[in-house]
Amino acid sequence: MDWKEYKIPNGLKLIYKKFKEFHSVAIGVFIKTGSRYENPKFAGISHFIEHLLFKGTKKRSCNEIKETIEGVGGTFNGFTSTEGTCYWIKILDKYIELSFDVLSDMIKNPLLKEDDINKERNVIIEEINMYRDIPAKYVHELFDNLIFEDHPLGVPISGTPETLTKIQRNDLIDYIKSKYTGENIVVSVAGNFEEKKLKEIFDKFFGDIERKEENQFEKWEGKIDGPKIKLMIKETEQTHISFGGFTYSFEDEKRYPLSILNIILGGNMSSRLFNKIREELGLAYEIRSFVRQYQDTGIYNISAGVSPENLEKALLEIIKVIKGMKEKGVKKDEVERSKNFLISQFLMGLEDNLEYMIWIGEQKLLKKKMENINEIVKKIEKVKRNQVEEVANEIFKKENSYLAVISSKGKEEKLKDIISEI
Repeated sequence: MDWKEYKIPNGLKLIYKKFKEFHSVAIGVFIKTGSRYENPKFAGISHFIEHLLFKGTKKRSCNEIKETIEGVGGTFNGFTSTEGTCYWIKILDKYIELSFDVLSDMIKNPLLKEDDINKERNVIIEEINMYRDIPAKYVHELFDNLIFEDHPLGVPISGTPETLTKIQRNDLIDYIKSKYTGENIVVSVAGNFEEKKLKEIFDKFFGDIERKEENQFEKWEGKIDGPKIKLMIKETEQTHISFGGFTYSFEDEKRYPLSILNIILGGNMSSRLFNKIREELGLAYEIRSFVRQYQDTGIYNISAGVSPENLEKALLEIIKVIKGMKEKGVKKDEVERSKNFLISQFLMGLEDNLEYMIWIGEQKLLKKKMENINEIVKKIEKVKRNQVEEVANEIFKKENSYLAVISSKGKEEKLKDIISEI
């Protein structure tokens, strides 16, 4: 097995992998809560809390938290996603107990001072405004809202200025008390450590966290109801496109042929979209495709930046590439190259113990059944050409077509006609 597991009576889980050749250890505290677990009234509260937990505890000021870790050469940070929140430290192995002390202190004893709350609220609102001024990023927010509508999956992780303004100190305290509980926390560790000592410090710093029910979220039960368009007219030098539709959850076995399809379509510089749109036609500097998967659904997405004059032409060519995959299928050598690329990127990514720690931590937090490295590699290797083609025919459909565009000009009806040809 790639890793080992340990669980204590309050439901809190430890997952760990020893790399005895390393000098460092990476520790992450994962909480099963993110933007899709939130009351729409308080959208962004998970991300807000993640920011605030670095601002001080009953034991340490904001500066003391930073100096404690960085003063011995460690690095630390946090992130909030749709389905989880993580606080992590990477540090020399001799400071592992110190890291557990700091991370547990942050999640158990945050000060949440009114002054910090108000300042950080403003910081996040400015962060939101900054991203809204970057069309290449904001277009994806428009796409999510178009495809998921009012469901929490369609709301930005950071929330909105309107929802953040409503969040008060008591709301933050109540949210932490209800969500940061034993059954909803996974501690992930990868690097050099002594196993017996690791379990002892885990018990010491996390054994007193209260156990409650597992956090629940609103499941996605929406219908595929495209084609749909959202066009924002804005004075920009470049037009930004975000096009896609629904795919499979990360529990679905079809995610493997989907990953191969994504690489062939636009996942690297050898892809069909890159070769056609950038290399052959010179319509875009950047064009790519990617897949985002959740516990109960997923999306595929194609994004590009083109001149306003080339919007319709670029979109027509993108649709032609997709139709070509449906009508003529994919080539055997494309599938093999994409499998090699996917496996190599996966394995090379896990050579960093921080990335390995995050990989096993997120799996343990969210998946019903974890998969080890060999299982994943074998499943990728077993993907057949016809499976990739079946996935293409399942997801590339008129009714599963959604397009968000930020441009200085454009006509919705014309764009809708183009994507309807898929």
